[in-house]
Amino acid sequence: MHSSLNQNDLLPLLRLIVAHMIADFLFQRDSWAGQRFGGKKIPGWLCAHGAFAGMLAYIFVGFWHALWLPLVIFISHVLRDGLKSKGDDTVRSFLFDQSGHLIIILGCWILLIHGNISGIVTFLVSRTANVKFWAVILSYIVVIWPAGVWIGRITKPWREEIREMASQGLEKAGLWIGRLERFLILTFVLLGHFEAIGFLIAAKSILRFGEIRTPNCRKEAEYILIGTMISFVIAIILGVFTSWILQYPLVPENSNSDHVDSWGLFEI
Repeated sequence: MHSSLNQNDLLPLLRLIVAHMIADFLFQRDSWAGQRFGGKKIPGWLCAHGAFAGMLAYIFVGFWHALWLPLVIFISHVLRDGLKSKGDDTVRSFLFDQSGHLIIILGCWILLIHGNISGIVTFLVSRTANVKFWAVILSYIVVIWPAGVWIGRITKPWREEIREMASQGLEKAGLWIGRLERFLILTFVLLGHFEAIGFLIAAKSILRFGEIRTPNCRKEAEYILIGTMISFVIAIILGVFTSWILQYPLVPENSNSDHVDSWGLFEI
């Protein structure tokens, strides 16, 4: 049993996932996938699809003694896709289906490397038990959800003013556009690619403001522009602050001092 994981242990997992992606997306026609959503009997091609996925995983991993691997992958594909055929073709069913495949892949991987759950948990905890990791996680959570609520509260007076004259758009489209743009901006800032933000602004200006150039829609255009600018400012400031946390050296773990100002906040 492994007490910890290394690069050689992670390689089979990545190969299993790549094999699954190739079998389930690259080599599966839309017409085949559509046959599963009618409550009908599982078509014969599905067995061939499962067999292909199993053999591809077996070849990619290269554990030739693991003769059980293609059989397990074959059965999981037939059963998972068979269960999905009894439901509707929705985002939820897709995520449920892929999560089931991922659980099977993780189980096969653990058996292949003769690992144990405690070793995997220890590895994951060791990679996440630091300030920088949680600072990044927190920044993405804030920029996606609380920032959107805050922007909604700030722009509420203007939203009430244009409610009667606002053009009809897709339901919650603005909400998702705002979340995605803040996610991208935060990512660009953390990666140090500020120039990409300019392209994002130009793209949104063309797509979002092109249809509201008439004088009657000026208030709506100004409302959208205010919300966009607030969204950009929040994402950029949060990204800069998170980048500062990532670049600032922390106190070594073996430090015996409990009162060291590792952030330099109280320097004179």
